[in-house]
Amino acid sequence: MLFRILFGIALAVSAAFISKMILFMDYHKTLWNHRPGKCHIVEGIEYGSEDMQTIKSGLTFITSGINAVALAGRGYQEYYKKHNVRGRIMLFNMEKPEDGVKELMIIGNKFSYDDFYPHGISVLEDKDKVLLFVVVHRNEQDTVEKFEFLEKTLELKHLKTYAGTLAHTLNDVVATGPDTFYTTDYAYYRDSRHTLEVVLGLHFGHILFHNGNDFIIASEPTYTANGIALSKNGKFVYVASGSKKMMVYKRESNHKLTKVNEISLHTAPDNLVVDPKTGDVLLGCHPILYKTTKHLNNPDEPAASQVLMLHMDNSGTNMTSVTELFSDDLELYASSVATLYKNRMLIGTVCHKMMYCEVNSL
Repeated sequence: MLFRILFGIALAVSAAFISKMILFMDYHKTLWNHRPGKCHIVEGIEYGSEDMQTIKSGLTFITSGINAVALAGRGYQEYYKKHNVRGRIMLFNMEKPEDGVKELMIIGNKFSYDDFYPHGISVLEDKDKVLLFVVVHRNEQDTVEKFEFLEKTLELKHLKTYAGTLAHTLNDVVATGPDTFYTTDYAYYRDSRHTLEVVLGLHFGHILFHNGNDFIIASEPTYTANGIALSKNGKFVYVASGSKKMMVYKRESNHKLTKVNEISLHTAPDNLVVDPKTGDVLLGCHPILYKTTKHLNNPDEPAASQVLMLHMDNSGTNMTSVTELFSDDLELYASSVATLYKNRMLIGTVCHKMMYCEVNSL
């Protein structure tokens, strides 16, 4: 009798877990393709445009060639080697989209290209300088690298490496000053154990703050904290979560973060960009997760893309409405980020191509 009861409980728990995973992985979803205007693939990027940020002049800095064992399967690693993919930082001018994309060469005696796999990026316009903070996956550890953009020569001058024992599997970064930033520590493990973290819903990550000297833990434990950005007023930090939510944190005087809101999205957000004029949040999303998972194991497998605009209230803590700007599963696979400049939009992907669109629907 006891065995039957225990078996029934185990069966019920298993059925509930399987049902939850089916819904979470979006097997029930249908995607309707639409675009905000004319769109086309930008030549010159074939293997990812994972994160990007546009500055006031329209220059957009893009990371390409992401490779992190904790975030991609064995098939992706084989694909990466087969196509000799390497990490690059690219430049696109929104004022001159016809010029296409250019690679920025990195200079500096202490910089190495050997295991340079860039991921998240944040650009800070500091007086007369343009500084880039980039999350980099290296073989032995994850770091944040700081560069200065040299516009005349289209080069990046390597300035500093930020590393520490609290940095495990980093994902994205947002600069708060010329030597300070928040970064998302996506997961604790950098190997296959990371899969267990995701499947079991373990909160082993954190949001970290670097004060110029070292990392400190700034948040409560997090579940797969992904993209990160500052609100328009600078008082809040937005974080894309693997739980299909955007977390809103208040910045305290000691740089710690207090969660004040969770915005449910019903899609998997990746990176987010805040419109400097309106304060609205542009999100690159993965609307059908099982297809994204297959794509990350074999980048030739198609995956769905989606761009959402979250319209925020004046406080910067609540979403008032949402607009879906883009949805596609035919030409662009696994959208990870989008950025707007005037009526022009760039959409990046984890390990696929990049798309440029005219936006007529806002």
